[in-house]
Amino acid sequence: MPLFEDIVHKALASEMRRDILLSLSKGEKYLTEIANEIGKKPQTIDFHLSLLEEIGLVRSEVKEGKKYYSITDRRILDFLRRNRPIPMELRPKPPHEIVLDMWEDMKERLDRIEKKLDKVSR
Repeated sequence: MPLFEDIVHKALASEMRRDILLSLSKGEKYLTEIANEIGKKPQTIDFHLSLLEEIGLVRSEVKEGKKYYSITDRRILDFLRRNRPIPMELRPKPPHEIVLDMWEDMKERLDRIEKKLDKVSR
């Protein structure tokens, strides 16, 4: 999978971010306009806009005292309109799976440390 699509899949694992991008497909908007259109709190939209801006899918520009957002790459709209499924490996994991993965990683690390300590103590 090309890098652009890999990043897009990760960004679009959230329905909220997909909705924001679809809202911006109609033209640049400021935070409150997007929040009203989507029906979510501005703080929630701001969080997701920050992420989209950080990865380069959205840009912002201050005009007349308001921060306006727009899409940086129109290819994202083709991706959204094709409604392609997000591969399982790119979907966010539920918290319990994250904890289990961390635990497994920690066990492996501790086992390696224990083996090294056994070698040193001989």
